Amino acid sequence: MQIEQKENETKFDFHRRLIYGKLVDKTLADVDYSELAELVYGQPYSSDVARRMFYGSRRTLELLDESRMDQISASDEVREIEAKMMELRKERQKFYDMRAAFNKVVRERSRQEELNEILTAAVRSGDLPSLSYERTYIEPSDNDLLCSLNDIHYGIDVHNAWNTYNPEVCREMMKNYLDRIISIAERHRSENCYVFSNGDAISGRIHPTIQIANRENAIEQVKGVSELIAEFLAELSAHFRKVIFVSVAGNHSRLDTKENSPIDERLDDLVDWYLSARLQNFENVVIGGCEKIDSTMYLLDIRGKVYAGVHGDFDAGATKIAALQAMARRPLYAVLSGHLHHNRIDEVQGVKTIMAGSFIGMDDYCIRQRIYGHPQQLVCVCDDSGVICTYDIPLK
Repeated sequence: MQIEQKENETKFDFHRRLIYGKLVDKTLADVDYSELAELVYGQPYSSDVARRMFYGSRRTLELLDESRMDQISASDEVREIEAKMMELRKERQKFYDMRAAFNKVVRERSRQEELNEILTAAVRSGDLPSLSYERTYIEPSDNDLLCSLNDIHYGIDVHNAWNTYNPEVCREMMKNYLDRIISIAERHRSENCYVFSNGDAISGRIHPTIQIANRENAIEQVKGVSELIAEFLAELSAHFRKVIFVSVAGNHSRLDTKENSPIDERLDDLVDWYLSARLQNFENVVIGGCEKIDSTMYLLDIRGKVYAGVHGDFDAGATKIAALQAMARRPLYAVLSGHLHHNRIDEVQGVKTIMAGSFIGMDDYCIRQRIYGHPQQLVCVCDDSGVICTYDIPLK
Protein backbone atom coordinates (compact mmCIF):
# COMPACT_ATOMS: atom_id res chain seq x y z
CA MET A 1 0.00 0.00 0.00
CA GLN A 2 1.48 3.32 -1.04
CA ILE A 3 1.01 6.17 1.44
CA GLU A 4 1.85 9.73 0.33
CA GLN A 5 2.35 12.89 2.37
CA LYS A 6 -0.34 15.48 1.73
CA GLU A 7 0.57 18.86 0.35
CA ASN A 8 1.17 21.55 3.03
CA GLU A 9 1.42 18.80 5.70
CA THR A 10 4.50 18.94 7.94
CA LYS A 11 6.59 15.83 8.53
CA PHE A 12 5.53 15.77 12.19
CA ASP A 13 1.84 15.93 11.27
CA PHE A 14 2.42 13.20 8.63
CA HIS A 15 4.03 10.90 11.18
CA ARG A 16 1.31 11.69 13.70
CA ARG A 17 -1.37 10.83 11.13
CA LEU A 18 0.28 7.48 10.42
CA ILE A 19 0.62 6.50 14.11
CA TYR A 20 -2.93 7.57 15.00
CA GLY A 21 -4.26 5.98 11.80
CA LYS A 22 -2.75 2.66 12.80
CA LEU A 23 -3.51 2.67 16.56
CA VAL A 24 -6.38 5.08 17.22
CA ASP A 25 -8.82 5.60 14.34
CA LYS A 26 -7.77 2.37 12.58
CA THR A 27 -7.75 3.89 9.10
CA LEU A 28 -4.41 2.10 8.49
CA ALA A 29 -5.26 -1.10 10.36
CA ASP A 30 -4.55 -3.24 7.31
CA VAL A 31 -1.05 -1.80 6.74
CA ASP A 32 1.77 -3.74 8.27
CA TYR A 33 3.84 -2.14 11.03
CA SER A 34 7.08 -2.77 9.20
CA GLU A 35 5.89 -0.84 6.14
CA LEU A 36 4.73 2.12 8.28
CA ALA A 37 7.96 2.08 10.33
CA GLU A 38 10.04 2.94 7.28
CA LEU A 39 7.81 5.98 6.64
CA VAL A 40 7.82 7.11 10.28
CA TYR A 41 11.32 6.24 11.47
CA GLY A 42 13.21 6.31 8.14
CA GLN A 43 14.28 2.69 8.13
CA PRO A 44 12.55 -0.71 8.17
CA TYR A 45 11.99 -2.66 11.37
CA SER A 46 10.35 -5.96 12.01
CA SER A 47 6.64 -5.88 12.63
CA ASP A 48 7.06 -6.71 16.32
CA VAL A 49 9.69 -4.01 16.92
CA ALA A 50 7.79 -1.48 14.84
CA ARG A 51 4.59 -2.22 16.78
CA ARG A 52 6.29 -1.49 20.13
CA MET A 53 7.85 1.69 18.70
CA PHE A 54 4.42 2.80 17.42
CA TYR A 55 2.86 2.36 20.86
CA GLY A 56 5.70 4.33 22.45
CA SER A 57 5.33 7.12 19.87
CA ARG A 58 1.56 7.13 20.41
CA ARG A 59 2.09 7.75 24.15
CA THR A 60 4.51 10.54 23.38
CA LEU A 61 1.99 12.19 21.03
CA GLU A 62 -0.76 11.88 23.66
CA LEU A 63 1.45 13.56 26.23
CA LEU A 64 2.19 16.35 23.77
CA ASP A 65 -1.54 16.77 23.06
CA GLU A 66 -2.33 16.87 26.78
CA SER A 67 0.37 19.49 27.34
CA ARG A 68 -0.99 21.55 24.47
CA MET A 69 -4.52 21.33 25.92
CA ASP A 70 -3.21 22.44 29.30
CA GLN A 71 -1.57 25.43 27.65
CA ILE A 72 -4.78 26.27 25.81
CA SER A 73 -6.74 25.91 29.05
CA ALA A 74 -4.25 28.11 30.90
CA SER A 75 -4.45 30.69 28.14
CA ASP A 76 -8.25 30.66 28.38
CA GLU A 77 -8.01 31.16 32.13
CA VAL A 78 -5.67 34.12 31.63
CA ARG A 79 -8.09 35.66 29.16
CA GLU A 80 -10.97 35.08 31.55
CA ILE A 81 -9.02 36.72 34.39
CA GLU A 82 -8.16 39.67 32.14
CA ALA A 83 -11.83 40.02 31.15
CA LYS A 84 -12.88 39.99 34.81
CA MET A 85 -10.21 42.57 35.64
CA MET A 86 -11.51 44.76 32.81
CA GLU A 87 -15.04 44.50 34.21
CA LEU A 88 -13.67 45.35 37.65
CA ARG A 89 -11.94 48.44 36.24
CA LYS A 90 -15.17 49.48 34.54
CA GLU A 91 -17.15 49.09 37.76
CA ARG A 92 -14.47 50.98 39.69
CA GLN A 93 -14.60 53.83 37.16
CA LYS A 94 -18.40 53.88 37.44
CA PHE A 95 -18.00 54.18 41.20
CA TYR A 96 -15.53 57.07 40.80
CA ASP A 97 -17.91 58.81 38.39
CA MET A 98 -20.85 58.32 40.76
CA ARG A 99 -18.81 59.65 43.67
CA ALA A 100 -17.74 62.71 41.63
CA ALA A 101 -21.36 63.35 40.63
CA PHE A 102 -22.46 62.98 44.25
CA ASN A 103 -19.79 65.41 45.45
CA LYS A 104 -20.88 67.89 42.78
CA VAL A 105 -24.48 67.67 44.03
CA VAL A 106 -23.28 68.22 47.59
CA ARG A 107 -21.29 71.30 46.54
CA GLU A 108 -24.20 72.72 44.55
CA ARG A 109 -26.63 72.14 47.43
CA SER A 110 -24.21 73.78 49.82
CA ARG A 111 -24.03 76.81 47.54
CA GLN A 112 -27.82 76.79 47.23
CA GLU A 113 -28.11 76.84 51.01
CA GLU A 114 -25.82 79.87 51.01
CA LEU A 115 -28.04 81.53 48.40
CA ASN A 116 -31.10 80.75 50.51
CA GLU A 117 -29.44 82.41 53.49
CA ILE A 118 -28.80 85.50 51.37
CA LEU A 119 -32.41 85.55 50.20
CA THR A 120 -33.67 85.22 53.75
CA ALA A 121 -31.38 88.01 54.89
CA ALA A 122 -32.63 90.22 52.08
CA VAL A 123 -36.26 89.62 53.00
CA ARG A 124 -35.51 90.36 56.67
CA SER A 125 -33.42 93.39 55.89
CA GLY A 126 -35.19 95.63 58.36
CA ASP A 127 -36.97 98.92 57.81
CA LEU A 128 -37.18 99.93 54.17
CA PRO A 129 -38.39 103.21 52.69
CA SER A 130 -41.90 103.20 51.29
CA LEU A 131 -42.04 102.86 47.52
CA SER A 132 -45.46 103.90 46.27
CA TYR A 133 -46.69 103.63 42.71
CA GLU A 134 -48.75 106.38 41.15
CA ARG A 135 -50.30 105.96 37.74
CA THR A 136 -48.95 108.70 35.42
CA TYR A 137 -50.06 109.39 31.87
CA ILE A 138 -47.21 109.55 29.37
CA GLU A 139 -47.97 110.50 25.80
CA PRO A 140 -46.89 108.03 23.11
CA SER A 141 -43.83 109.08 21.15
CA ASP A 142 -41.46 107.80 18.48
CA ASN A 143 -38.51 106.95 20.76
CA ASP A 144 -37.39 105.24 23.96
CA LEU A 145 -34.37 105.57 26.22
CA LEU A 146 -31.80 102.81 26.69
CA CYS A 147 -29.91 103.49 29.93
CA SER A 148 -26.98 101.56 31.35
CA LEU A 149 -26.59 100.63 35.00
CA ASN A 150 -23.32 98.77 34.64
CA ASP A 151 -20.50 97.77 36.96
CA ILE A 152 -21.77 99.43 40.13
CA HIS A 153 -19.39 97.37 42.29
CA TYR A 154 -21.49 98.22 45.32
CA GLY A 155 -19.78 97.61 48.67
CA ILE A 156 -16.19 98.41 47.78
CA ASP A 157 -14.37 101.25 49.59
CA VAL A 158 -11.90 103.13 47.38
CA HIS A 159 -9.83 106.08 48.54
CA ASN A 160 -6.80 107.17 46.53
CA ALA A 161 -5.34 110.32 44.96
CA TRP A 162 -7.74 110.13 42.01
CA ASN A 163 -10.93 108.69 43.41
CA THR A 164 -13.18 108.17 46.41
CA TYR A 165 -15.92 105.58 46.14
CA ASN A 166 -18.11 103.84 48.71
CA PRO A 167 -21.83 103.02 49.15
CA GLU A 168 -22.64 106.64 50.16
CA VAL A 169 -20.87 108.04 47.08
CA CYS A 170 -22.63 105.43 44.95
CA ARG A 171 -26.03 106.59 46.22
CA GLU A 172 -25.23 110.20 45.33
CA MET A 173 -24.08 109.13 41.86
CA MET A 174 -27.33 107.25 41.37
CA LYS A 175 -29.36 110.35 42.24
CA ASN A 176 -27.38 112.53 39.81
CA TYR A 177 -27.68 109.92 37.09
CA LEU A 178 -31.42 109.71 37.66
CA ASP A 179 -31.76 113.48 37.18
CA ARG A 180 -29.83 113.32 33.92
CA ILE A 181 -32.01 110.50 32.57
CA ILE A 182 -35.20 112.39 33.38
CA SER A 183 -33.81 115.50 31.73
CA ILE A 184 -32.92 113.62 28.55
CA ALA A 185 -36.34 111.97 28.49
CA GLU A 186 -38.04 115.35 28.70
CA ARG A 187 -35.84 116.74 25.91
CA HIS A 188 -36.73 113.90 23.53
CA ARG A 189 -40.23 113.19 24.83
CA SER A 190 -39.21 109.56 25.28
CA GLU A 191 -41.98 107.06 25.91
CA ASN A 192 -40.34 104.06 27.59
CA CYS A 193 -37.10 103.44 29.45
CA TYR A 194 -35.00 100.29 29.08
CA VAL A 195 -32.45 99.89 31.88
CA PHE A 196 -29.70 97.34 31.23
CA SER A 197 -27.56 96.22 34.17
CA ASN A 198 -24.95 94.01 32.57
CA GLY A 199 -23.03 92.64 35.50
CA ASP A 200 -20.90 93.41 38.54
CA ALA A 201 -23.64 95.12 40.49
CA ILE A 202 -21.69 94.13 43.59
CA SER A 203 -17.97 94.17 44.36
CA GLY A 204 -18.11 90.50 45.37
CA ARG A 205 -15.28 88.52 46.89
CA ILE A 206 -13.50 86.91 43.95
CA HIS A 207 -9.99 87.97 45.08
CA PRO A 208 -8.45 88.50 48.54
CA THR A 209 -7.50 92.08 47.60
CA ILE A 210 -11.13 92.83 46.78
CA GLN A 211 -12.29 91.26 50.03
CA ILE A 212 -9.91 93.56 51.90
CA ALA A 213 -11.18 96.62 49.99
CA ASN A 214 -14.84 95.77 50.57
CA ARG A 215 -16.57 97.65 53.34
CA GLU A 216 -19.52 95.23 53.33
CA ASN A 217 -19.77 91.47 53.00
CA ALA A 218 -21.45 89.85 50.02
CA ILE A 219 -24.85 89.57 51.69
CA GLU A 220 -24.88 93.24 52.61
CA GLN A 221 -23.74 94.14 49.11
CA VAL A 222 -26.65 92.27 47.53
CA LYS A 223 -29.15 93.86 49.91
CA GLY A 224 -27.71 97.35 49.48
CA VAL A 225 -27.47 97.46 45.70
CA SER A 226 -30.85 95.75 45.26
CA GLU A 227 -32.61 98.38 47.34
CA LEU A 228 -30.71 101.16 45.59
CA ILE A 229 -31.79 99.91 42.15
CA ALA A 230 -35.36 99.41 43.39
CA GLU A 231 -35.56 103.05 44.44
CA PHE A 232 -33.97 104.08 41.12
CA LEU A 233 -36.58 102.17 39.08
CA ALA A 234 -39.44 103.34 41.28
CA GLU A 235 -38.53 106.97 40.59
CA LEU A 236 -38.18 106.32 36.85
CA SER A 237 -41.64 104.75 36.76
CA ALA A 238 -43.24 108.20 37.27
CA HIS A 239 -41.61 109.56 34.09
CA PHE A 240 -42.18 106.80 31.53
CA ARG A 241 -45.08 104.78 30.19
CA LYS A 242 -43.08 101.62 30.98
CA VAL A 243 -39.73 100.89 32.67
CA ILE A 244 -38.09 97.62 31.63
CA PHE A 245 -35.14 96.29 33.65
CA VAL A 246 -32.90 93.63 32.09
CA SER A 247 -29.69 92.19 33.45
CA VAL A 248 -26.97 89.60 33.14
CA ALA A 249 -24.50 88.53 35.82
CA GLY A 250 -20.85 89.57 35.89
CA ASN A 251 -17.65 87.90 36.98
CA HIS A 252 -17.38 89.72 40.34
CA SER A 253 -20.45 88.04 41.80
CA ARG A 254 -19.35 84.42 41.53
CA LEU A 255 -19.16 82.49 44.79
CA ASP A 256 -15.81 80.77 44.29
CA THR A 257 -12.79 80.77 42.02
CA LYS A 258 -13.35 80.80 38.27
CA GLU A 259 -12.43 77.12 38.01
CA ASN A 260 -14.81 76.03 40.80
CA SER A 261 -17.78 78.24 39.95
CA PRO A 262 -20.64 77.04 37.73
CA ILE A 263 -21.21 79.50 34.91
CA ASP A 264 -24.84 80.04 35.93
CA GLU A 265 -24.25 80.70 39.66
CA ARG A 266 -23.78 84.42 40.39
CA LEU A 267 -24.97 86.63 43.23
CA ASP A 268 -26.04 89.29 40.70
CA ASP A 269 -28.97 87.03 39.87
CA LEU A 270 -30.43 87.68 43.34
CA VAL A 271 -30.93 91.33 42.43
CA ASP A 272 -33.66 90.40 39.93
CA TRP A 273 -35.40 88.30 42.58
CA TYR A 274 -35.31 91.19 45.04
CA LEU A 275 -36.58 93.73 42.52
CA SER A 276 -39.46 91.49 41.45
CA ALA A 277 -40.62 91.23 45.05
CA ARG A 278 -39.95 94.86 46.00
CA LEU A 279 -41.64 96.38 42.95
CA GLN A 280 -44.46 93.89 42.47
CA ASN A 281 -47.08 96.63 42.91
CA PHE A 282 -45.59 98.89 40.23
CA GLU A 283 -47.79 98.26 37.22
CA ASN A 284 -45.44 99.84 34.69
CA VAL A 285 -42.17 98.31 35.91
CA VAL A 286 -41.11 95.06 34.23
CA ILE A 287 -38.23 93.05 35.71
CA GLY A 288 -36.57 90.80 33.16
CA GLY A 289 -38.49 91.98 30.10
CA CYS A 290 -36.24 90.14 27.65
CA GLU A 291 -35.51 86.73 26.18
CA LYS A 292 -32.91 85.10 28.42
CA ILE A 293 -30.78 82.82 26.24
CA ASP A 294 -28.80 81.61 29.26
CA SER A 295 -27.19 83.07 32.37
CA THR A 296 -24.59 84.91 30.25
CA MET A 297 -26.72 86.39 27.46
CA TYR A 298 -30.14 87.92 26.79
CA LEU A 299 -31.97 89.36 23.79
CA LEU A 300 -33.90 92.61 24.08
CA ASP A 301 -36.32 93.98 21.49
CA ILE A 302 -36.56 97.78 21.26
CA ARG A 303 -38.94 99.01 18.56
CA GLY A 304 -38.20 96.05 16.30
CA LYS A 305 -34.42 95.99 16.73
CA VAL A 306 -32.73 93.11 18.59
CA TYR A 307 -30.08 94.02 21.18
CA ALA A 308 -27.98 91.26 22.75
CA GLY A 309 -26.83 91.81 26.34
CA VAL A 310 -23.64 90.33 27.82
CA HIS A 311 -21.27 91.29 30.62
CA GLY A 312 -18.20 91.27 28.40
CA ASP A 313 -15.74 89.02 30.21
CA PHE A 314 -16.36 86.26 27.62
CA ASP A 315 -16.81 88.55 24.64
CA ALA A 316 -13.65 90.51 23.86
CA GLY A 317 -12.71 90.92 20.21
CA ALA A 318 -14.40 90.97 16.83
CA THR A 319 -14.58 87.17 16.59
CA LYS A 320 -16.70 87.03 19.74
CA ILE A 321 -19.21 89.48 18.24
CA ALA A 322 -19.57 87.15 15.25
CA ALA A 323 -19.99 84.24 17.67
CA LEU A 324 -22.74 86.11 19.56
CA GLN A 325 -24.49 86.72 16.25
CA ALA A 326 -24.45 82.97 15.58
CA MET A 327 -25.51 82.09 19.14
CA ALA A 328 -28.46 84.49 19.00
CA ARG A 329 -29.75 82.63 15.92
CA ARG A 330 -31.27 85.83 14.56
CA PRO A 331 -29.96 89.11 13.15
CA LEU A 332 -28.56 91.37 15.86
CA TYR A 333 -28.67 95.14 15.67
CA ALA A 334 -26.40 95.76 18.65
CA VAL A 335 -24.50 94.14 21.53
CA LEU A 336 -24.72 95.75 24.97
CA SER A 337 -21.83 95.11 27.36
CA GLY A 338 -19.75 96.43 30.27
CA HIS A 339 -16.80 94.95 32.16
CA LEU A 340 -14.08 97.31 30.83
CA HIS A 341 -15.35 100.36 32.79
CA HIS A 342 -15.58 102.95 30.04
CA ASN A 343 -18.08 104.08 27.43
CA ARG A 344 -17.45 103.07 23.85
CA ILE A 345 -19.61 102.72 20.75
CA ASP A 346 -18.34 100.96 17.65
CA GLU A 347 -19.48 98.65 14.86
CA VAL A 348 -18.15 95.17 14.08
CA GLN A 349 -19.24 93.33 10.95
CA GLY A 350 -22.44 95.34 10.77
CA VAL A 351 -23.29 94.87 14.46
CA LYS A 352 -23.22 97.95 16.68
CA THR A 353 -21.30 97.48 19.93
CA ILE A 354 -22.43 99.58 22.88
CA MET A 355 -20.21 99.35 25.96
CA ALA A 356 -21.09 101.32 29.08
CA GLY A 357 -18.75 102.45 31.86
CA SER A 358 -18.72 101.91 35.60
CA PHE A 359 -19.65 103.66 38.83
CA ILE A 360 -16.43 102.77 40.61
CA GLY A 361 -13.91 104.81 38.58
CA MET A 362 -10.22 104.30 39.40
CA ASP A 363 -9.47 101.64 41.99
CA ASP A 364 -6.21 99.95 43.04
CA TYR A 365 -6.26 97.73 39.97
CA CYS A 366 -6.45 100.76 37.66
CA ILE A 367 -3.54 102.40 39.47
CA ARG A 368 -1.37 99.29 39.13
CA GLN A 369 -2.25 98.96 35.45
CA ARG A 370 -1.93 102.73 34.85
CA ILE A 371 -5.50 102.92 33.56
CA TYR A 372 -7.00 106.38 33.98
CA GLY A 373 -10.75 106.86 33.74
CA HIS A 374 -13.85 108.47 35.16
CA PRO A 375 -17.03 106.95 36.54
CA GLN A 376 -19.58 107.17 33.74
CA GLN A 377 -22.68 105.62 32.26
CA LEU A 378 -24.38 105.75 28.87
CA VAL A 379 -27.84 106.80 27.69
CA CYS A 380 -29.05 106.04 24.15
CA VAL A 381 -32.12 107.41 22.42
CA CYS A 382 -33.64 104.68 20.23
CA ASP A 383 -36.37 104.64 17.60
CA ASP A 384 -37.40 102.06 15.03
CA SER A 385 -34.18 102.66 13.07
CA GLY A 386 -31.96 101.98 16.09
CA VAL A 387 -29.81 104.32 18.17
CA ILE A 388 -30.23 107.90 16.96
CA CYS A 389 -28.46 109.72 19.78
CA THR A 390 -26.12 108.89 22.67
CA TYR A 391 -25.16 110.69 25.88
CA ASP A 392 -21.98 110.04 27.88
CA ILE A 393 -23.04 110.73 31.45
CA PRO A 394 -20.21 111.56 33.90
CA LEU A 395 -21.21 110.50 37.40
CA LYS A 396 -18.91 113.00 39.15
